[in-house]
Amino acid sequence: MFPEFSIFNIIIPMYPLCVATGFLFGTTVLYIDFHKQKKEDKVVFPLMCFAEIGVIIGGKLLFLIINFQQLPKYFYKFGFLGLLNKTGYVFYGGLFGGIFAIYFFAKIYKYHFSESLINVLSITPLIHAFGRIGCFCSGCCYGIKYNGILNVYMNNVRRFPVQLLEAFLLLLLFIILQYLFFTKRNFIIGVYFFSYGIIRFVCEFLRGDVTRGYIGLLSISSWISLLCIGISCIFFAKIFKNRMEISKDGIANT
Repeated sequence: MFPEFSIFNIIIPMYPLCVATGFLFGTTVLYIDFHKQKKEDKVVFPLMCFAEIGVIIGGKLLFLIINFQQLPKYFYKFGFLGLLNKTGYVFYGGLFGGIFAIYFFAKIYKYHFSESLINVLSITPLIHAFGRIGCFCSGCCYGIKYNGILNVYMNNVRRFPVQLLEAFLLLLLFIILQYLFFTKRNFIIGVYFFSYGIIRFVCEFLRGDVTRGYIGLLSISSWISLLCIGISCIFFAKIFKNRMEISKDGIANT
């Protein structure tokens, strides 16, 4: 793969570069969306900074929890600072860490929490897609052994390019959420959790790395995916209930 490159003897790792690029593109798209809707955009940058900090902390924390048995080895090999910057992240930890950070942003800046969450989730798949491309370049989060069409040579084995598949599906989800952002933005939270829950649940069966942790027959991320799908169902049920109540009130007042 292509885990890093050098410019003027400075080694630049691809994964953080891809994530930073995704963050830049995502933030730019959100600025553009705000301008199209003629909304005040001064909240965009601090909102994204809060979200990014939450993603980093949450993603690292869940990785360390899942791999707690390996912590002594990691600590011996990398030291304390290396434990933080040379070990991996788990996306779901980052997702929920980001949501907590957005909650604190809303409290501090007196901004509506659900609106803040909708804004960030509308561009999250774009940032995540860049992150998966970074995974592909770094050779992490790799796929199962696979000799069929479009296989890639990774870690000395022909494998399924699950990182690129997930990146492609995330880009499609990003396009859908962008459409909803200007039409039915209240659906974004439910659509995101439902769609990504399915995407991740399917992709988990195509992954070949074993550092994800398992509970029974399913990986931890698979269980969280099912939780996300459940959350989305509750979200849509609440919307449907509210609409039914509004309809009844409308009929009662006629």
